[in-house]
Amino acid sequence: MSNVGKKIFVNKTAASRYILLALLSFGWLTVSSQSNTIKHRGCATGTVMEKYFQQHPQEKIAFEKRQQDFQKKYELLRKQKQGIPAEQRVNAVVTIPVVVHILMEDPSQVTDAQVQSQLDVLNADYAGLNADSVNIPAAFKARFGKSELRFCLAQRTPGNAPTTGIERFSTVTKSYPGEGDPVKYSSMGGVDAWNVNKYLNIWVCEMEDDNDLGYTFMPGLGIAAGERGFVNSYRAFGTIGTARAPFNKGRTATHEIGHFFNLAHIWGANSCTASCTDSDNVDDTPNQSTCFFDTPLYPQTDACTSTAPGVMFMTYMDYVDDAAMCLFTVGQTDRMASAMNSFSELTPLLSSNGCVPPLLYNNDVEAQQLISPNNIILNCATTFTPQLLIRNIGSTTLTVVNINTSVDGQTPAVKTIALSLPSLQTTTISGDAITVSAGYHSIKVYTTQPNGASDQFVANDTATNIFSVTGTATAPVSEGFESSFPPQGWGISNTSDVKEYNPVKATNTAHSGGASVKFDNYHYQLFGKSSILNSPQVTIPITADSVKVTFWHAAAQASSSSRDTLVVEYSTDCGQTFLTGYKKGGNDLKTKTD
Repeated sequence: MSNVGKKIFVNKTAASRYILLALLSFGWLTVSSQSNTIKHRGCATGTVMEKYFQQHPQEKIAFEKRQQDFQKKYELLRKQKQGIPAEQRVNAVVTIPVVVHILMEDPSQVTDAQVQSQLDVLNADYAGLNADSVNIPAAFKARFGKSELRFCLAQRTPGNAPTTGIERFSTVTKSYPGEGDPVKYSSMGGVDAWNVNKYLNIWVCEMEDDNDLGYTFMPGLGIAAGERGFVNSYRAFGTIGTARAPFNKGRTATHEIGHFFNLAHIWGANSCTASCTDSDNVDDTPNQSTCFFDTPLYPQTDACTSTAPGVMFMTYMDYVDDAAMCLFTVGQTDRMASAMNSFSELTPLLSSNGCVPPLLYNNDVEAQQLISPNNIILNCATTFTPQLLIRNIGSTTLTVVNINTSVDGQTPAVKTIALSLPSLQTTTISGDAITVSAGYHSIKVYTTQPNGASDQFVANDTATNIFSVTGTATAPVSEGFESSFPPQGWGISNTSDVKEYNPVKATNTAHSGGASVKFDNYHYQLFGKSSILNSPQVTIPITADSVKVTFWHAAAQASSSSRDTLVVEYSTDCGQTFLTGYKKGGNDLKTKTD
């Protein structure tokens, strides 16, 4: 949390025009590299589970008790099914709705086709229809399990609007595996989970450690609901596009979803530590000392299983390369089915309607996002053109619609737009230019009369926002932020989609008087984003030899791994370009201990 305080002075008078802008951005203090080759499979599930138990020791006791109770149910199920060949079992297929959140600087790199390739792999692997099942050794073929689990891309949002089940977000936020992973929180530069009782959330992103391919939390933990789901490296997702060999056959998701449905690594819960006392608690997987990497040749034996046919390194729950994996066992599929019916965080997925497309109205337009003004600052401007991203979620082609724009609650300006927008497609529409005065404004933009008729679902027609228009000021400028905020003629904004990240007035600390400006990076850890305070346009005489800016600041780091950066920039072309006059970050910025 940083406070930029009390006063900003700009001295001298008349001629050249300057705009002063202060930005505070947040980031992690890390050193990482992007190599083209991943050394070997890295699943962070075991690490995050152990870290969670270290932070919540009482939860480990509760988790182990739940797992013991589950094991009894699972073993009873196994006894009931004993002697029934896998091909004679009749189980109801359960289809799990999946929503894929793609978070990258350029999320378009992970295409819809790449997402679909991952869904195809999941459905083949869990149904036991994977073509490479021919590679199962003869000694293990009788143990080949075929799960009743299937997966679909969600067809409806939590609000029952139609969807492709794929969301894309441009961000520099990386996954830091564990509780509070920033990719799972919009306030930290990620994206919040959809209703976890109805959807399996998958976050596809860059991992902080290149060798981590993914992770999840196993069921039976007391984690926050928004933590459920799993994270998958964009370099190990699907079979095409950004997926890189040897992890380009979609098996990372197969592996992690196994954990999600309560499968342990085949060698047990430890982190590849050689031991014959650990177990995956599945009766038809041979006891295995430790993990296998790369593409081992069959057969392999170890200290725990020293005779043929040896260990089952080719299951999806080992660490071998994607091409070396080819099966779940019957015991593993039984365990996942038992988990679905035993854990309260999994059971609701059985009744989700997320795979069922919603009924479409004939005429229904969704206002998705204000493109302009979108939480911005207008410098040296008296007009702007409203732009609205809309989606036609009606069943018929949208040929005409009204865009209505109201600033500060005034009578809306209405413009009729002719277009040809097929069902479920998006486009941006623009209203007429609107004149605005200097100050802080609210805006509401909404659609009406799709295809000349009443919109049949008006709850999704409106987008709102706030924006600033900077004014002019005579030097010297002195501002203590004691009165209304932002002061008349000043602008506030930020480079994220979170309006609450804008600078705010703070009255609990000040250099003098009773107020200051707070850039709140403590509660909004939006990596790579900036919160902005913008001065009015100030006229400086052409003969002036300098411009002096004086301010006071107070800052502290939340932890040694995080760093804030404060930048003061100035513009001589009405904010089209800015030059840096001051920049400090991390230890150089802070004025007190962490």
